[in-house]
Amino acid sequence: IGATVAISQYVLPSVLRELRESFPAFEISVVTEDSRPLMRLLELGEIDLALALETPMSDRFKVQKIFEDDLQMAFSPLHPFAKKKKIGLEDLVEERIIFYSEHSESFRIINEQTARSGIRLKATMQVGSMAAIKEMAKIGMGIGLITPWTAYDEINTGALQFRRLPFSEVRRRWSIHWDPRHDTQIIEEVFSGICQNVVESQLLRSKAVLKRTA
Repeated sequence: IGATVAISQYVLPSVLRELRESFPAFEISVVTEDSRPLMRLLELGEIDLALALETPMSDRFKVQKIFEDDLQMAFSPLHPFAKKKKIGLEDLVEERIIFYSEHSESFRIINEQTARSGIRLKATMQVGSMAAIKEMAKIGMGIGLITPWTAYDEINTGALQFRRLPFSEVRRRWSIHWDPRHDTQIIEEVFSGICQNVVESQLLRSKAVLKRTA
């Protein structure tokens, strides 16, 4: 199984637990990479499936959509943004932006959106994990670009606040990708169904806590 960092950290543990219970005789291994490298591994036959963001390469594969989300701004409740009723493009330009990787599909999407809006992010900080983004945002190091479903605990405790970016929604589409030359097995169909259930539960939970803390 190929999966991105966020999926490996926040979705796969629950999915794999259920999958092992259903298929105890199968050996399951996980490769964690960004979406585009996972597409290349899938093409080479080094993984059986990839749970990743859809990319321009996705049309080469069989694809099943699992869910959509959007990147948002995460910041400390002590950050000046927390007191603003409206956050504008000019506010964002002056802030240090904390993100996962400039080689990731998410960063490509952000770059496209900012270019359409006619702005360039001045100060950025690239880190290697979602956890690092959250920790830096919590202590006021800058504005984290993450999605709420990866920060349920931080939202619930009030350690982080979330606001939408001041331009069009940065929507991302997450799907399972299979090589079209490969016949889908029963275990892969079960994996897909478990993923759907786990993700729906997490999305509902994060939406509920966001609504409660708004």
